[in-house]
Amino acid sequence: MAKDYTVISRKIVEQIGGIDNIANVTYCMTRLRFVLKDETLADDEAVKAIDGVMGLVKQGGQYQIIIGTDVGRVLNEINQ
Repeated sequence: MAKDYTVISRKIVEQIGGIDNIANVTYCMTRLRFVLKDETLADDEAVKAIDGVMGLVKQGGQYQIIIGTDVGRVLNEINQ
């Protein structure tokens, strides 16, 4: 079954505190790299439980959600 990147992106945004909690978002090969305004609004366990999310790393002031090689597609949906 194909992944629904719209659903994945909406769930991610919801679980990290909403669109207003995102100061910046970029990506690398496999990760979405968020800078959140208030990291306490993010529900780490709920993010990790989203189908399509492979893991979570908090590093260097970034909230990094591991997506895999489809990361660009998820970012495109978030940006819309």
